Amino acid sequence: MKKFDPDYPLQGTALDLPLKVVLTFSESERNRFILRLVNALGKKIVSNEMALKKKISMQTEMRDLRKLVRSPYDKFLLTEDKTRKRNILGVGSHGGTHTEYSRKLMWRMATKQGDLANLIKNKEHRLIKKISQILDPSITNKEIFRNRNKSVVQNVLSFLQLNYAVGTAFPPFHARFFAETFLPTDGKCLVVDPCAGWGGRLLGIQSVNRSSHVHYVAVDPEKRLKETHEGIQKRIDKYLNRDIKGKRTSKVFYQPFEKWITSTSARRLYSQADLVFTSPPYFSAEIYNPSNKKQSANNYPSYDEWRDKFYKVLVQGAYDLLKPGGVFILNIANVSSAKYLERDARLLAKEVGFVNAGFYKLAMSVTPGTKTTVKHSILVDGKIFKYEPCFCFSKPF
Repeated sequence: MKKFDPDYPLQGTALDLPLKVVLTFSESERNRFILRLVNALGKKIVSNEMALKKKISMQTEMRDLRKLVRSPYDKFLLTEDKTRKRNILGVGSHGGTHTEYSRKLMWRMATKQGDLANLIKNKEHRLIKKISQILDPSITNKEIFRNRNKSVVQNVLSFLQLNYAVGTAFPPFHARFFAETFLPTDGKCLVVDPCAGWGGRLLGIQSVNRSSHVHYVAVDPEKRLKETHEGIQKRIDKYLNRDIKGKRTSKVFYQPFEKWITSTSARRLYSQADLVFTSPPYFSAEIYNPSNKKQSANNYPSYDEWRDKFYKVLVQGAYDLLKPGGVFILNIANVSSAKYLERDARLLAKEVGFVNAGFYKLAMSVTPGTKTTVKHSILVDGKIFKYEPCFCFSKPF
C-alpha cells in the first residue's frame, strides 16, 4: 500500500476539518481547536515537517518549468487600464514551482511582522488572536480571507503566509522577460545577481532563449540557500537541457555583497557583465535568518547606515561590474521601516553615473481589500493589483 504523502502539514488529520464546520463552533470550542492546531503545527516545526507552500508532484513541476522555457517571453506583459502603458508584469506566470526546493525553509524567514516559527512554538497570544479572527464568522471584515472551498488548515496556512509576508520569491518568468529584453542576442552573456535569494532569477535567467553560453554569478550571505540554488541548476542541467538551446552555468558566493565586491573574484568581473539584476532585502522588512550577522539589515541596524554601507555599495558595485551599455535592474519598494528606498534607488543610480533605461511594474496577487487609492495600485482588465517597481538603469558607453 502506498504511503500517504500529504500536500500540506496536518492534511488528513482530525484537525483538517472543512472550514464551514469550524465556523459553526462556539467561542470556547473555537479557542480549544486553535490551541490544538497551533500545538500540532509546533510539533511539525520540531520534526522539520512544517511548510506553507503546497507540495507538488515532479510531473506538475516539470510541466510548469517547460512552460517557463517555451512560452513567448512577453506572454505576461500587460497593459495598465488608466495609462495604457504596456509595462505591467502580470501574476500567474510560469515557473513558480521552483520554490518546492525551499518549501520547508523559506517559511521560516522572519519579517517585520514577526518570527512565525517562534510565534507558533510559543503559542503567542497575538498569533492566537489573529487566527481566531479568521475563524470567527461574526468578524465580517475577515470574510475576504476565508476560502470555503478549502479546509481550515489550508485557510490558516494561507493566512499566515500572507499576514507574515513569508515564502515570497521573484517570479522566474519575469526574470526571463528581463533577460530576453536586455541581454545581447548572441555571444556569451554574463549576469550578476548581488542578492540571490530563493533562486527565482537564477531559474528565469537560465531559461532565456539564447543559443550562446549564459553564465549566472550570484552573491548571498545566507549559506542555507545553497541546496536550493544547486537544486534549481540540477533541474536545468538534467531535465531542461532539451528545451534550453545553449550552455548554462552558475556560481554563487555565500558572503555579503559589500565584502565580495572588493574580492579578487569580483574584480575579475569588472566591466564584464551584460546585466546586473537583483531584488535586495527591503532594509529590515525581509530577514532570512535573524541570527545571521552577515545579512545587511542585521549588520547595519539603522536605515542611514544600511543605505551608506550596503545600498550605496550595491549600486556602485553594479556600475563597476557592467560593460558600457549594460543594464542594472533593481526590484525594490518602500516599506514602513525604510520609506525612501525607491527615491534613494534613483538618487544613488544617478550619483554613480547610471541613466534611465525603463520602468516596469511587478504586479502582485490581488490583495483582499486593496483599493485604487492605495499607493502602488494598478488596474488591469478591471482588476486591482498592488505592484512593486522594477527600475532599469543603463551604464553609458
